[in-house]
Amino acid sequence: MKKLLILLFISQFTVLFSQKNVKMYNERKGDSIIFYVDNQEIYPVSLVFGGQPETENLKKPELFRITQVIPAKTTKQRVTFFVVNDKRKGWAIKKMPGYLMYIGDITIKDYDTQYQYDLPFRKGKSFLMYQGYNGTFSHQNENSLDFTMPEGTEILAAREGLVIDVVQSNNKSCPTVSCAPFGNYVSILHSDGTIAQYFHLQQNGAKVNIGDNVTKGQLIALSGNTGWSNGPHLHFVTFLPSATGDKNRVTLKTLFRTGNGDKVEFLGEKKTYLKAY
Repeated sequence: MKKLLILLFISQFTVLFSQKNVKMYNERKGDSIIFYVDNQEIYPVSLVFGGQPETENLKKPELFRITQVIPAKTTKQRVTFFVVNDKRKGWAIKKMPGYLMYIGDITIKDYDTQYQYDLPFRKGKSFLMYQGYNGTFSHQNENSLDFTMPEGTEILAAREGLVIDVVQSNNKSCPTVSCAPFGNYVSILHSDGTIAQYFHLQQNGAKVNIGDNVTKGQLIALSGNTGWSNGPHLHFVTFLPSATGDKNRVTLKTLFRTGNGDKVEFLGEKKTYLKAY
């Protein structure tokens, strides 16, 4: 008599997003057992398994990949399959390794380093860069930017992309890390796999929805003072998803057009930037 399949799945989502419509399952076809993943999200997800499957009387016709990227809106993406080795004997999947799940493609190493971002506010406005890359208050070892600006300032997309997450229900802030979970934000996935996040937005201040394709310069939100914040400002960060980086990401320095738009530079702390384009 054939032994029962013994399946063990341990799923942990390591990046906080509002949707997690990803499912792994298996099907039996003749002497084959096939594992699939459905990813109903609008963004790719990366699965990192904790080891190799443990089986009895089953062979793996293909190498089991520890890291697998599942494209957006995918059904029946094959993860692995097994074939009964000796049909006269019992067989079992003793253990399927647990996995961690990451938003985005963690295998991306090359991205558009020369892309020119627009300043994320209206023409004619100027704002102080209160905290820059690797800042001392909350940006240690992080390539993030803080623009000091009044609550309710219109925030424009610095780059075109797909809105993959929106949080706007929070109305709490304080200058300590304990308030970090209460920040409102919009996350936008770019064509090269990088993701931009616009943080500390006003409660109910988002002007876009998950699934929207936005253009550069489009109104996406109103600035605020929510989450880990010591005053009204916009926190802007671009990153690549990562399985090993701090907060499961690698933050990136990005070039911005400044002044009349004819100058391209990395923004510096304690400098004021005018957008005249």
